[in-house]
Amino acid sequence: MKKEILYILCSAMLSGSLTSCDSWLGDTEPTDFLTSEQVWNDNSLIEGVLAELYNDVATNGNLDNDVNFSLIDDFMWCGLMNQDVESARNQMVEYSYDEFRYYDYQYIYKCNQAIESLATVSTKISDEEKALYTAEFRFLRAYAYFQMCIRMGGVPLVTETQEYTPGMDVTELQVPRSSEAEIYNFVYNECMDIEADLAGNNNVTNKSRANQWAALALASRSMLYAGSIAKYNLPEINQPLQPGVVGMTGEDPRPYYEKSFAASKRIIDEFANNTLQGISSPSADNFYNAICSKDNNSEVLWTKDYNASKFHTFSFANIAHSMNEDNDNGSDLCPTLQLVETYGEIKDKDASGNYIVYEKRGDIFSSIADVRLKGTCLVPDQEFKGKTLDIQAGVAIYQGNGTYELREGADPNSKFEVADGGDGGTLVGNDGPLSRATYTNTGFNLRKYVDSTIGSSARGQGSYIWYVYFRMGEIYLNAAEAGMELGGTYAEQALKYVNLVRQRAGLGANSWTAADLTIDNLLNERRRELALEDHRLWDLKRLRKADKLWNGVQSTTTMLYALYPYRIVGGPDNNKFIFDRKIAPRFKVPRNFRIGNYYTAFEQDALDKNPKLVQNPNM
Repeated sequence: MKKEILYILCSAMLSGSLTSCDSWLGDTEPTDFLTSEQVWNDNSLIEGVLAELYNDVATNGNLDNDVNFSLIDDFMWCGLMNQDVESARNQMVEYSYDEFRYYDYQYIYKCNQAIESLATVSTKISDEEKALYTAEFRFLRAYAYFQMCIRMGGVPLVTETQEYTPGMDVTELQVPRSSEAEIYNFVYNECMDIEADLAGNNNVTNKSRANQWAALALASRSMLYAGSIAKYNLPEINQPLQPGVVGMTGEDPRPYYEKSFAASKRIIDEFANNTLQGISSPSADNFYNAICSKDNNSEVLWTKDYNASKFHTFSFANIAHSMNEDNDNGSDLCPTLQLVETYGEIKDKDASGNYIVYEKRGDIFSSIADVRLKGTCLVPDQEFKGKTLDIQAGVAIYQGNGTYELREGADPNSKFEVADGGDGGTLVGNDGPLSRATYTNTGFNLRKYVDSTIGSSARGQGSYIWYVYFRMGEIYLNAAEAGMELGGTYAEQALKYVNLVRQRAGLGANSWTAADLTIDNLLNERRRELALEDHRLWDLKRLRKADKLWNGVQSTTTMLYALYPYRIVGGPDNNKFIFDRKIAPRFKVPRNFRIGNYYTAFEQDALDKNPKLVQNPNM
């Protein structure tokens, strides 16, 4: 018999009880009981249940788990060097087949039970409130299915709580995998069915609860993913025992692209009024604020919010060393040279292979017009929090005829001592780079999501910057990609959309022509716009490019690169700077993404408990 109970853990948290034989559907033990009638007729308790589910929304990297971004984006792990972390990040031989697993039917069970309870038990809250709460639980369920699908492919689609009666045939509770297309279609249909009800949350402070635009954004993203996989899937990605559970084989990509474009266009027309925050005055600060500032924000659609009672330590962990406000800390994640170079050309040597000399360290970046570079990263000589990023790897001792001996040091803020044949000037900058924790190993530091508020990088205060799930920059690029794939008049609109994103980046109006509208160019535009927002891995996966880009062979795409400035000592350019590009010293093994990594393996326990599941291919 189904138990109509709810338990409190930190705040109201929905739970259910099932026997071990079907625990893949969700299995928790309740304590501190309240009856269903009490919970589902009390707004504060219902919202407490929602709060727990919002808190547990699935992501791969976020502000509470920064280390994972070093696996899935253009960032290197420069934090603690204990062997477990270092071997799993900078010395990882290959991505494991369980690396990105998310298979959470406890979460689904909680959503299902909430939806059913609101329909059958709630008699003392208004119909309007009931519709809004129900829409939120359905949205969270749809988002969970989307997150499972991008990792696992088709999963069992369970939309009702299941009752176990002692003695019953447990096989009745075992659900086979739906096709990947069925899961994507479910997500889309749910979003379109609930988006009007979610309009009741459109004015919620800091976008912390799902609103109408979040539902349309999920529709936009999920349909773009489905269309991409249907078009670009590889023939070897298939499960012959249950065709369709992975790979979208036989699906027509066009209807998916059409739905993605339509959902994106609605947001652009109705929410954004065909504009982007900061587009009238492109700058690094305005781009940073469009993502990180809550004040009068017209960019962000849905977030995980933080406040004084629930702050995060992302800024503590990622502030540049010289800018920290605590003990020895910072520089966990550092941008790579590959990311920096997507924003514009870095000229460290001329056509003959000779070093180019720069008056100041920051001059090498002066020709890059894309303001997103300095809105996302900190480069040498860039100011942040009232300080200047001091990056110098060592000195370049002039040898004559344009040649140099490069000499590095082991300590920050050190001098090239006269006793060692030096000139007494700086040897290593206050921010490194150094091959040790809390200093950049790439020559760059992170700006995006690092808080400029005084005290925010101290562990006791922390930061309240939100983590963005959906924002307008993505929506414009979703529409641009879908429109490009559809062609014709769609492509004309796509060009307009991507050019607005580029205009906000400081690249001017109409910087691309129709010839620039290619999938590779759009992929790089997403790379620049959406860095550190949990897109890079999934973009490479859905377009089936990850195994080619990260093929396990040492190259400029598999290794993480650094750019080190050296102060010239002697010769006609004394005290000026040259730059040396190299593999970041702590990064040892090329990224190796195998065909089998496109879909995460089901763990054996799940297969044992539900024999109707089939394992993913190439494992």
